[in-house]
Amino acid sequence: MLKYYIALFVIAGIALYYVFITDPCNRQLRADFYSKYPGYEILFAGSGEASTGSVQCHVTYEKPDSEQIYEDIWLYQNSGSDWTFSTILQSEQIL
Repeated sequence: MLKYYIALFVIAGIALYYVFITDPCNRQLRADFYSKYPGYEILFAGSGEASTGSVQCHVTYEKPDSEQIYEDIWLYQNSGSDWTFSTILQSEQIL
């Protein structure tokens, strides 16, 4: 019985890893954000509304030498085999 629980755990881990890798709001957003804003610090990055062809990624960040916190919504488009950054839909100071 233990081997079934281990197999289930491994399968769930692989599925979560695959979702993390293919979700543009994780690795892709962080890479694009840091290339655009090299000195900024990301506090939170996650997905919001999604459809089959696009996803809105929410990113909360802090500018260098500032204690103010901002939130942007970045739009990514599905180009078939990859996600590409489209535009920043909204940018606002939240604290």
